Amino acid sequence: MVFLAITRQGYESYSAVGGVTLGPLWVAAGVLSTEELAALRAAGGDVSDFNYTIEPHESEVISGAVETIKEHHPGEPVWVEA
Repeated sequence: MVFLAITRQGYESYSAVGGVTLGPLWVAAGVLSTEELAALRAAGGDVSDFNYTIEPHESEVISGAVETIKEHHPGEPVWVEA
């Protein structure tokens, strides 16, 4: 399963239930700092970050992000922070 966190709270929920052991993580721009991204990657995490922010009410932007994720992880279910 692939996870999409669009807010800090979504990332914290992902971390609380297992984090990088759960599967790949994609985050919207600004959710994690450059240092946090580097630390997760150094720890072996499969972390990708979008270069744009995604707001919870932007359903079309979220749908586009999910399509991008599916291109990189075909056949995998995508969990989207609600």
